[in-house]
Amino acid sequence: MNGMPDMMSAGLKMIASLGVVLAMILCLLYGARKLTRQRTGGGGGRRIEVLESHYMGVKKTISLVRVPGKVLVLGITGDRINLLDTLDDDIVQQQIPEDEPKSFGPILSDRLKRIGSGFRGKGNA
Repeated sequence: MNGMPDMMSAGLKMIASLGVVLAMILCLLYGARKLTRQRTGGGGGRRIEVLESHYMGVKKTISLVRVPGKVLVLGITGDRINLLDTLDDDIVQQQIPEDEPKSFGPILSDRLKRIGSGFRGKGNA
């Protein structure tokens, strides 16, 4: 009968040790999460925002991405991301009112017309 209390105390020690290890893991996860939030400038404010993406073909997309002060036009394929153009944030804000759904089709077609007219102008000169 002496064997039963030893098993009971060993079981309690094992459960207590498991509880301590789990508490330490939770504390480490909390600390790591807090540290990464501090390094990225806080978790609340989003500095990068995808305004819209337009599907062009198999694994090919054009996206408007807003970063502080600029809007980037990115061409995205399965294995790379290319910067197609950089727009001023003010110009995009004027063309995309906040109350309407954000669509960059008109902005893209306007920009392509400007680029096309630039090529035509160089060829005629």
